[in-house]
Amino acid sequence: MMTTNQPKSIPTDTPFDFGEHRFYFGKEIVELSDSTSLRNDFKALHRKMNEDGYLFIRGFHPRQDVEAAAHWTLKSIAERGGIKQDSPIKDGIINEANRTFSFFRQTEVAHAKPILDVVDSQRTMQFYEEFLGGPVITFDKRWLRCMAKGGHNHFHYDSVYVGRGTQNRYTMWSALTDIDLENGPLVICLGSHQHNHLKSTYGATDMDRDLTDAVFSTDPREMVEKFGFTLATAHFQPGDVIIFGLYMMHSSAPNRSDRYRISIDTRYQLASDEKDDRFFFREDGTWLGNFYNKDVTYKPMSKLRQEWGLE
Repeated sequence: MMTTNQPKSIPTDTPFDFGEHRFYFGKEIVELSDSTSLRNDFKALHRKMNEDGYLFIRGFHPRQDVEAAAHWTLKSIAERGGIKQDSPIKDGIINEANRTFSFFRQTEVAHAKPILDVVDSQRTMQFYEEFLGGPVITFDKRWLRCMAKGGHNHFHYDSVYVGRGTQNRYTMWSALTDIDLENGPLVICLGSHQHNHLKSTYGATDMDRDLTDAVFSTDPREMVEKFGFTLATAHFQPGDVIIFGLYMMHSSAPNRSDRYRISIDTRYQLASDEKDDRFFFREDGTWLGNFYNKDVTYKPMSKLRQEWGLE
């Protein structure tokens, strides 16, 4: 049985501080639409994905597996001196150095059994096989992030980073810890998957091929006021996931708490579809990844946006 978490709905007018900006629920920001009840209705999930551009499924991963993955990750942080002295590892309290840990290329952490038991589990792979209609593969690179206070990402489409090969590829962002509105939750821009101008300009770039900035915006206020998007987020609990395609504009708010915010991004596609070879193991057990061009200058997004008529 799937573990289903049911936190209270976020009340209208609840403030949400996103960096220097404050938004209020029910106005510029709303709670994610919950698809948990559709978990085994794949026709309904496809309709939901086509319409909304994302699926938000609570308790997708079994709670005990996620807690084991979180504990493994926090233990790895503690071994690197990141946990507050004399505090329990399980509490994930950030020490004075306030260091963010991204275990992207540290396979001894990101590919350890407790992590893969979540993102490569039989139940996870079976879900994507049914959703995509055939045998699936997932990138060898896993984006295991442990955000310290102030740690966050900026608004982007995944297509710019991981868009080579098939377009029928999905990101799954999994919460490994309790991530409330203070802890830096993932935030998406509703309707951005249907913004044809953005998709055909910014969304058509490849940061490594075109040597272009990958971040579209660092300003959540302009995403609302200039581009007309409504923001959406939730209070995520361990095991909750949000799934979206290559063209969903998303970010994460800065972590304003004193505990690590731990999540992992994984990508899934049909095994028969063309891969993005930057993110699969080579013979030496490494992958190429992004930013492999050395000593180059990336064209700034401000100039690109002018060229695209997006200023």
